[in-house]
Amino acid sequence: MRLELPGRTTQALIAVSVVLSLFVAVQLLYPAVPSVADTGALPDDEASLPEFGSEALMPPALADLGEMLERPLFYDDRRLPEPPKDETPPPPKPLMLKLQGVAMNGGSRVAVLRNTSNNLLLQMVESEIHDGWTLEQITSSAARFSRGAQTAELTVDPDTGNDRRR
Repeated sequence: MRLELPGRTTQALIAVSVVLSLFVAVQLLYPAVPSVADTGALPDDEASLPEFGSEALMPPALADLGEMLERPLFYDDRRLPEPPKDETPPPPKPLMLKLQGVAMNGGSRVAVLRNTSNNLLLQMVESEIHDGWTLEQITSSAARFSRGAQTAELTVDPDTGNDRRR
């Protein structure tokens, strides 16, 4: 059986790879150490070494950094930008009332309402205001509120009447 030898280019690449591998192996086994003549003589005299006392390692006081804090580096004019002002008014509160009933005595009407946020009972007459909502009209089974262009009509829920359990 006869083996064919690879072409000349392949043989050259194999030879270069072997030489580079040997060079890397020698460098790993015997690393180059700089000689004293290349780096110059290091002083052995302790007097020439800098002292590292507690004063040299202490950071500067924050009071000394006041100017640096006032003039930040990463802004073009070296001034902190003003925070954006939120001028949008908070959204208006929804009508948080539930009509419990209407009391009528002669010509006056009183709406009995339950505040759903804190479960308290309120008694309101026409043109009275609660959380920005004005009670416009009271009928025998409904109360109409308005706030600006908004209107809301509350009706008495027939299921919440005076049911007594026996």
